[in-house]
Amino acid sequence: MNIDTDFKMDDLTLIKHLKSIDSPFLPKIQEVYEQVKDILNSRVQHVFPHYTLHNTGHSFRIMEYMSKLVGDIATLSELEITLMIYSALLHDIGMAVSEEDINSIKADSFPFCEVKFSAMKKIMGGNEVLALQEYVRRIHASLSGRYIRENLKDKLVIPKLTSLDFTKELALICEAHTEDYDWIKANLRTNEVRGDYSFNPQFIAAILRLADILDIDGNRTPYNLYKLISPKGVSDEEWKQHFVISNNEKIVINEKTQQKKVVFHGKATNASIHRKILVYIGWVKNELTNATALVNGMPAQYNLVYDTIPEVNIQTEGYTFSDYKMTLEFRAISSLLMGEKIYGSKSLGLRELIQNSLDSCRIRQETEEQKKEFGQDAYQPKIKVILDQERNLAVIKDNGTGMSMDIIKKHFLNIGVSYYNSTDFLLKDFDYKPIGNFGIGFLSCFMLSDEVKVLTRHYKSKHKYLVELEKGNEWTSLTETEDVEFDGTEVILNYTNFIEVFDNKPQNVKAFLDSYFLTDGIDFELIDKSAKQIAKINNPIILSTPLAKGIVKIELQDYLKDIEGYALIKNKSAFIKKFEEIDFPGTLYRYNDEEGFLEVDDFSMLNIDDYINEKEIKYLSIPLVESQSEDDFISGMKFTNDDVDEVIEKMDRELTWISVIVPKEYQGSLSNETLNRNESIFDKFGFEQLEEIGHSESCTTKVFVKTITLFEGRKNDLYLPFDKTDRDSSFYWWRTPEKRKELFMRSVLIKDFRFNIPVSASIFETNIIISNINSRKFIPDISRNNVDPKAKDLINYMIGKAIHIGACNVLTLGTDEKTTLQNFIKTFYEQQTDFEK
Repeated sequence: MNIDTDFKMDDLTLIKHLKSIDSPFLPKIQEVYEQVKDILNSRVQHVFPHYTLHNTGHSFRIMEYMSKLVGDIATLSELEITLMIYSALLHDIGMAVSEEDINSIKADSFPFCEVKFSAMKKIMGGNEVLALQEYVRRIHASLSGRYIRENLKDKLVIPKLTSLDFTKELALICEAHTEDYDWIKANLRTNEVRGDYSFNPQFIAAILRLADILDIDGNRTPYNLYKLISPKGVSDEEWKQHFVISNNEKIVINEKTQQKKVVFHGKATNASIHRKILVYIGWVKNELTNATALVNGMPAQYNLVYDTIPEVNIQTEGYTFSDYKMTLEFRAISSLLMGEKIYGSKSLGLRELIQNSLDSCRIRQETEEQKKEFGQDAYQPKIKVILDQERNLAVIKDNGTGMSMDIIKKHFLNIGVSYYNSTDFLLKDFDYKPIGNFGIGFLSCFMLSDEVKVLTRHYKSKHKYLVELEKGNEWTSLTETEDVEFDGTEVILNYTNFIEVFDNKPQNVKAFLDSYFLTDGIDFELIDKSAKQIAKINNPIILSTPLAKGIVKIELQDYLKDIEGYALIKNKSAFIKKFEEIDFPGTLYRYNDEEGFLEVDDFSMLNIDDYINEKEIKYLSIPLVESQSEDDFISGMKFTNDDVDEVIEKMDRELTWISVIVPKEYQGSLSNETLNRNESIFDKFGFEQLEEIGHSESCTTKVFVKTITLFEGRKNDLYLPFDKTDRDSSFYWWRTPEKRKELFMRSVLIKDFRFNIPVSASIFETNIIISNINSRKFIPDISRNNVDPKAKDLINYMIGKAIHIGACNVLTLGTDEKTTLQNFIKTFYEQQTDFEK
């Protein structure tokens, strides 16, 4: 699509100036323009049909803004003006990717970028068009630099000195328009010389950025073109955003002070678009502030005398708008996020720091493994916790990826912005999925120390950074040095503050580390310099000790994806084949209306099917208060104001419990109820019958409805007993000591999670569950102590299903018994999850 432009080349202020001085650069400028104009006017719109215009009209307007932004273009060198023209013309040329590049990108074989298109497509929900546009948009400045280097070097030369070119600097200037000012200062200089010409690349980069961001008005998004294209979604918002600005002249001069100001006029009929415009103007303010700071101290011709706060005059229609906005108070927010209100214990600050180290080491390990050559030593992840009482230091040290300046600024110092949630990270599509999610974890270090220092170097960089922070203070210091020997990250804390959290006992630090982390493949040490002791932290998920007799192991990774670990089970009870094998607590009685209330002394006359209803046998459990317990029971009732439940609970061991079964057609009418003298449960069964078997006539009692669950294999011949987690607990079930059942996510313990398997076959007992979830689909809550209820249910379901399938494979079962267990699994674990193999 060819777009008419408001300017012609000969009309542009910068071109006119070069003509006025008969500049020898003009012929090459015309050649470059002829080479790229069709690419900009047609190819960019072909690849980005719904984007705001990046055509020659956009380039020409940027040139005009450039001429207005500088104080006096006559004070700049010919080459500086030439570079401004070229940068305006070429900074977006990288958006015009070729079909060859597009095919390479889609095949994940584009050599110019480490990002995988498949990862971008995944982030974009499978939309290939949006994925391609976002892929190219993210790297288009670099692609512009590539185009300049590969296609224009013979034209970007000094007249009469064609061996001298400025290709490199122009490419970097164009790349700079999507970078930040630290990048500009690191990659561009303030004075370059080619032949008789000098130029200031930093200044030109700043002017390009300012001019580019100011091109927001109806010229860039003509209304007729807006209607023709009908952009959708985000692009639609962007077009509307541009269209609200009505003034072309955005730079005005205060005649008294000669200070320039950026002014925006416009009209908005939508509060959402208005808010977006104000965000955009906020970017302009930041750009002005950074640009003026960059040129401060440069020679006079590079001065930018600007009011850094833009003037905004936007009329509203159909709504009112205030100047008020939501703000956050650093001290209050940081105090909330770094305290025990979220984490529950100060010691968990150490968990957060170690988790950061684990993530960093695992990411580097995967990267190093991908590029390792044959015969090269494998990277060994290392984490050290160093206690140095003499120097009053506690150090958490790792040899992971370390941090670059970009990561420090965008994520580490930006509370609530997680690097591992950023598109920059997700596009790398690592197999390892870090646990970090909320971008606040590092703040927890202030639960361990009032002052914190962070030393870090990204393993692909030569620059090391020292960041110094203080609790409750938003200001930091950042020192940059070169140090290729330093590796990874060190977090340096105050030893006195740190050890107080662990009751001044280094052994408590050791116990904490042993409990909270899985250490497979990690060289993990606690070093106590004062005691001259080095303790290995060794808690692998791989079970290396021999199994006790009768214990069998189920490997969870045999049945689940992205989940590793094991469960240890042992036989608990057999399948039910006869009525007497059903476990009814206490003496068993039976009742029906014909025979009344009778003790069961001959089980052979009972059929299980007569008493089971929809896999359940409901029965009555009743405590008898016999003569030796009568006085205590009466006293308890007086003390509790006749709270029979409380008295029964407290006297549980002193009472005699009986069980009463009734035919399945009776079971629907059973209910928990208090039973007093002369009251009945059925016509021929009540308080009087309980007195006949030893219950005190002076004491009330209570009838509890209990349930036994049985899964039918063969009617009256084979049943699988099972439990539901919502089963009502009773007073006569004794608690056993809690066995080890732990859930880890990416090797970090989720301390408050409790395994609660929804349905469990009672033929085996699960003694130990150690599970480590590596899938990013499961995210701990903000405290990292638990997960949300929906995730908790899913974890329990899929672990429960894996254990039952494993039990079916490893337990010694007869053919009919195995078939029954398989049918049980199909009945209660019929849902297929995304994690099953």
